[in-house]
Amino acid sequence: MDELTIWQAIRQDTENEINGFLKRQFESGSVDRLIYEKAISPVGVFGNLCRWMDSPDLTRISPNAKRGIFAAVFANRWDDLNEAFFTEVEFGTGGIRGRAAISDWELEMLRDQGIDAPFLRGPNTINDLVLMQKSAAIAKFANQRGFKSLVIGYDSRIRGRDFAKIVAEVFIYYGLKVYLFDDVVPYPEVTFAIPTMKADMGILLSASHNDRRYNGYKLSCGNGSQFSVSERRLILTEFIGKTGFDEIHQKRLEDTSIEQLEFLGGSSQLRGVSYYNYTGKPFNMHQKHFQQIKSFILDPRLVKRYSKKMHLAFCAYNGAGRDAVPRLVKALKIDKLDIISVMNPIDGMFPAFDDLKSPKGKKVYQQPDPGDKFAAKKAVSEYIKEFGEKQFSEVDMLIGTDPDADRVGVVVPVPKSHREIYGADHTLLDADTAWSILLWYRMEKMKAAKTDFGKYFFVQSHTTTDVMPLLCDKYGIPWIKTWVGFAQLAAAVQRVWEDQPITKDIYWTIYDFKNLTPKATINLAALEQSNGFSILGGRPKDDMSMGAHGHVRDKDGIFAAILLVEVLAYAKSIGKSIVELVDEKLYLDPGIGLIRTGYRPAPVYGQYEGIEGRSTKMKVIHKAEALMEQVKAGKTVRFADLRATKFEVYKTGKYDIQHGYTQGYNPDDPSTFGFPDEGIRFFFGDDFNHLTIRPSGTSQSLRFHIQLRDTDVKKSNLKARRIAMEKRITAIFEDIGKKLDVDWDE
Repeated sequence: MDELTIWQAIRQDTENEINGFLKRQFESGSVDRLIYEKAISPVGVFGNLCRWMDSPDLTRISPNAKRGIFAAVFANRWDDLNEAFFTEVEFGTGGIRGRAAISDWELEMLRDQGIDAPFLRGPNTINDLVLMQKSAAIAKFANQRGFKSLVIGYDSRIRGRDFAKIVAEVFIYYGLKVYLFDDVVPYPEVTFAIPTMKADMGILLSASHNDRRYNGYKLSCGNGSQFSVSERRLILTEFIGKTGFDEIHQKRLEDTSIEQLEFLGGSSQLRGVSYYNYTGKPFNMHQKHFQQIKSFILDPRLVKRYSKKMHLAFCAYNGAGRDAVPRLVKALKIDKLDIISVMNPIDGMFPAFDDLKSPKGKKVYQQPDPGDKFAAKKAVSEYIKEFGEKQFSEVDMLIGTDPDADRVGVVVPVPKSHREIYGADHTLLDADTAWSILLWYRMEKMKAAKTDFGKYFFVQSHTTTDVMPLLCDKYGIPWIKTWVGFAQLAAAVQRVWEDQPITKDIYWTIYDFKNLTPKATINLAALEQSNGFSILGGRPKDDMSMGAHGHVRDKDGIFAAILLVEVLAYAKSIGKSIVELVDEKLYLDPGIGLIRTGYRPAPVYGQYEGIEGRSTKMKVIHKAEALMEQVKAGKTVRFADLRATKFEVYKTGKYDIQHGYTQGYNPDDPSTFGFPDEGIRFFFGDDFNHLTIRPSGTSQSLRFHIQLRDTDVKKSNLKARRIAMEKRITAIFEDIGKKLDVDWDE
């Protein structure tokens, strides 16, 4: 019996089982109404399943795809089928990201048997079908625009090389030349390679910092930034939404010529890697990126002078930064670099990350995110296991980069005078603090060089600390706050470069700004709370180039790590720790004051899973909206001891459809948006004290951000005030849990 006949025989029963399962979940209260209505709609679970199973091209493209789906149906895996077919994998600000496998055993099947293994696929997972369908759509867009070439890379995710190969084959079929990296590569090197090779766009196969189950790809335009909002919408609605499986075709790399396929990498071909018909050396992009980063060190002599006095450690989190960071550290003549060996091999299973249990016993998939306290704790424990506690006590900075190396986290020592505050002899420096002290250092160096600060401007996301805008005010530098994500940061910089009007809006890019003038055209830095940093520079020579004297137009964890090493050299030159430098130069500055931010994801451990997870996220949002209504009505709403005096809601329409907000939705009309993708913010008396509840668009989780400010701070009371503020932040989080029914121990 053929597959189509089998499907026709079980079709009605499958529909009954899926819809019955969903109805029971809805009636029990475990599934939100909007999520339920989306799930049973024609573009919901069964509708999507039919589109796949009715396609005559599915088996041509992926011979084992229907086998995996049939196996799930016959095993009554209704929960997993709901997750796999609930929606199309979400095309977000930087591309697509989702589960590569629904279950652990299927992930192992993918690893062991390859990308065509018979595991459960669906439009809401990352697999060969989804990647090729999206690539065919983007290739059609590229053809319409007259694009000629693109860069393709991959990081350490499971079967990244194989996925990169099939994606390349689709683009080559559609007539584009591919510059393919010959091995795992950091995302920032891809964004650097695009303008360097004068390519029209680029793709990195990656799931960034998500746990081992995930994959996806990041999409960049010809200058290395993410595509604009309007172009992303065009790609989504006119190409991805209109490209079927019948338009997926490939040209095998084995049949290509140098005019169609060229390799990027290091100085020579790698042993054991197939270069197909390409016989020359790869273009040495590693060296180009290396030299680019070195050029941004402001005081090379300072770094050289203290290079022998710095002791660094490095954790690659089994990712693509493993060669780039040590290469740069050694170039700075820093000899003491301890590399955590168990987390150094390229391995998308992240074997050092044992599955954990939350306090309530839930299985937790650890994220290889260097900015996550649990991941940093793991890096420290593995370092001590390998090198010993005594040697760890001598480390000045432990640097971590995520699997695609666009994020960085640093662990620094805590002096005895501060251990009551931090509760340990070392701490993960949160990105707000790391970027603030880095920005202060670079401003001071520029001030000493008599820089005209009026030529510069600064950009950060709206959930990032206000320390840096206040620093900018002090030095006379205009600033902009955008929505979250480097696509928004780069878009704001682009608007300045193009002399476009900068106005506050609820939809496109700008949340707030100050002191902008036509003279300010050079980006001093662009950064965000989620451990992303870059310097975009001045107006580029053309639309396909990086900014003048600027770096990549997306975040670069390797770049940020090296700039933080220079700050460490400065701290050593004045006999201070990084922690002491933060107190002295930031918190004790009367124009800034003690500003602390607190951050917690919900759930704290992992993410909400499946269709019920989407509903859990929605229930929290609905409770927050109810509190908004109370504030609007003049009722007293407190979080711990702080009263919410006003609120703001931020909606851009990016993820409305995926969360069930389909009624009346018009992507061109902000008044129709329902999902608060950029958050709900409650203010406590002024604009510097607030709580932001922001749902993630790319995972089933929420982000809670608290910022508090105390201006009555001096050296004699800083410690006491800081301890009191940290306790207040903790109390607010605990009260959030009670008011919004968020279980921090789940």
